Amino acid sequence: MDLDSIGSMVLARCLFPDHQLVASRHIHPVARHLYNLYQERLGFLPAVQLAGRRVERIVVVDTRMRRRVEEYLQHLQEMPSDILVFDHHAEDTSDIPGAVVREKAVGANTTLVGLELLRRSVTLHPDDATVALSGIYADTGNFTHENVEYADFQVASLCLQHGASLPLVHQFLRPLAEQRQLDLFHETLNHLAARSYGGHLVQLCFLELERQSAGLAAVVEQVFEVEGPDALFAVFSIPSENQSLLIARSRSRDIDLTLALAAFGAAGHALAASAQLKGRSGHAVLEELDRHLASVLQPAPTAARIMRRDPLTLRGDMSLREAAEALERASRTGAPVVGPGGELVGILSLRDIMKGRQAAHMQAPVKAYMTRNVLTASPQTPLREIGELFLNRPVGHLPLVECGRLVGLLSRAEYLGYMEERRREDTEFLQRLREKAPPPRDA
Repeated sequence: MDLDSIGSMVLARCLFPDHQLVASRHIHPVARHLYNLYQERLGFLPAVQLAGRRVERIVVVDTRMRRRVEEYLQHLQEMPSDILVFDHHAEDTSDIPGAVVREKAVGANTTLVGLELLRRSVTLHPDDATVALSGIYADTGNFTHENVEYADFQVASLCLQHGASLPLVHQFLRPLAEQRQLDLFHETLNHLAARSYGGHLVQLCFLELERQSAGLAAVVEQVFEVEGPDALFAVFSIPSENQSLLIARSRSRDIDLTLALAAFGAAGHALAASAQLKGRSGHAVLEELDRHLASVLQPAPTAARIMRRDPLTLRGDMSLREAAEALERASRTGAPVVGPGGELVGILSLRDIMKGRQAAHMQAPVKAYMTRNVLTASPQTPLREIGELFLNRPVGHLPLVECGRLVGLLSRAEYLGYMEERRREDTEFLQRLREKAPPPRDA
């Protein structure tokens, strides 16, 4: 499953809301972050759980070849008579017995499914719109591939109208630098050093050049996009010209470059700035910059800002039935399990309860089915690190502990809600910048 196939599946579920998404054993590495972040919402069923179920209809996306869906079909006792295929690979052989194929020459298969949503005027959830837009961007090469059609833009527009997050799409795709500046790009990458200032992940770069080179700002921009820190400060020393260049990029209004680099006389705006420092060596500029950032940057937002401070908790001696009822009353999909002193001993999810229900063990204690090796964080963990945990680990709930005791809980949904709020605030902030700020000086 790559980004386009997952985007197609999500939109297909919008067309057939009573259907269940079924996951492949094979997930494309580029799609892994998206899959982890939205795992709870996607709710994929493992293919092995198709065994013994009566399947009335199959909707296949992004392929029309039986061998590519054999891992699902092998679990069915009999093939259903109703099989619908959405596939934009017109050159492939269609050999799924009895399948009705819908096809169109479009850049992304997600577009093919999205066109049906447009015809039916189906409303999308913002998360589904983000997943779908990621699929379209991935399979159209950011709308640069030759197979891009007008329909791709139509469905992308539909996703944006329903709240798709471009920052998240950009994060899932992580573009590389331009070819014409690859040498300098790779050299800059090799000279990066990570620093943490008040919880902000900042990268510093020092590079000595024989002479000033046109387009340094574009190189820094590409390094910044590929590496993804909160901010990047690059110092280019040019001894032959007795000067240094300072180029900076920030991802958030939490690091306002107009304030952070005011002491260096930088020009630009809050998210992109540069300075030309004549008569100053690059090493001296870098040392001063390091000290300066440590003193002026405010602490980064932490988990304490959005965590639930009095979350629902379960006891290890509760029955699975009691736990299921408690989760249902609270409309939760999981909860931490605590001991008598409030110490965290595990976490129980609806998936764990489902295992007990399938085994007819609903009277069994929670401690028999809970997950004991629990991924945790603290209230002081920067939200940037929280996001990385949700991106890289398939967890839906993150207990926050201090001295072994549970002090809060943060869910993937709450993190995504915070990110959406930040997106709206950043959009307004950037709009104000466009209205009043001059363009940054390209060093």
